Amino acid sequence: MQKRYKLSGASLEAIRAKALKQYGPGARIVSAEKVTNPGIVGLFAAARFEATVEVSDDVPAPADRQAPLSAPGPLHELHGPAIAALLERADAAELEMHKPAPAPVSTASPDFAGLLEQLGKELQPAEPVASVPALATLPPSAAEPVRKVPQPMTGDGNLIVLLGLGDDALGPALEMSIAAGGSDVRTAGRLTAFGHLHIQGRQGTTAARAQAVLTGQTVVVAFGLGRPGDVPSNGADISLLAADQVWVVVDARHKPEDTKAWVQALQRVLAGESAGVDALAVIGASETASPQTVDTLDLPVGWVEGKPATAPVLGRVD
Repeated sequence: MQKRYKLSGASLEAIRAKALKQYGPGARIVSAEKVTNPGIVGLFAAARFEATVEVSDDVPAPADRQAPLSAPGPLHELHGPAIAALLERADAAELEMHKPAPAPVSTASPDFAGLLEQLGKELQPAEPVASVPALATLPPSAAEPVRKVPQPMTGDGNLIVLLGLGDDALGPALEMSIAAGGSDVRTAGRLTAFGHLHIQGRQGTTAARAQAVLTGQTVVVAFGLGRPGDVPSNGADISLLAADQVWVVVDARHKPEDTKAWVQALQRVLAGESAGVDALAVIGASETASPQTVDTLDLPVGWVEGKPATAPVLGRVD
């Protein structure tokens, strides 16, 4: 019989140390999430981490410890080996993120005004990940060219947007945050989520970037496109985010022709806004016998089922 306890701390490493001290080597972290205090108008938000620790019955828990949890945490938490692997990858980045931050800047000071003015100017998106062109037919003896796998962008104040139908973008956004050691995850468009600030317009984007510069984080925005028929109406709102990197979240369980229709409609909208798609994040790949159907979208795959892809084409992911 397993028992579960809830622990919190300023970092994932602090929670791991606390779990080891309180419950011994038999304790195992099975889920983790970042909890943000929204602050004022999205500025100066404070963040902490909460994790669920699982302990076997044969490891006695001291009487003064918290009572076992009666149920798992929120649905978006990752469980089992997946969270363990993500925590390992997050350790190095997280230690860097929690180094002493510069003194807070007063909103009335010239420094703060200058920061907002600088970020409010025309933001120049970083060089997008180039789409991989179709490969020419090669003779059997020729070696196949290496195709680069897109990676989620990092960097203080940089902004990544994940575009998906319904709430599809939220899961990959949280996964990318955990893998990076803790990003500022927000929502936009037709998607809202408890505990995550919602961005609207250029002013909201500028405030999010300013906060991320101060906290040393990347901003990851889960953007809800609504239904497939709603996709064309989102162009202006996506453009106002001035994203440094754009990902499209697709569900491999859906009919490939249906997915291709709304993704192509989205690409036309983004082209009209002088933007483009850098990569695909794929969900549902483990729940279908034909996950490679997303290859027909002719976009490089960079994220699959909670982790970075090992090849840009899903049909070749190990």
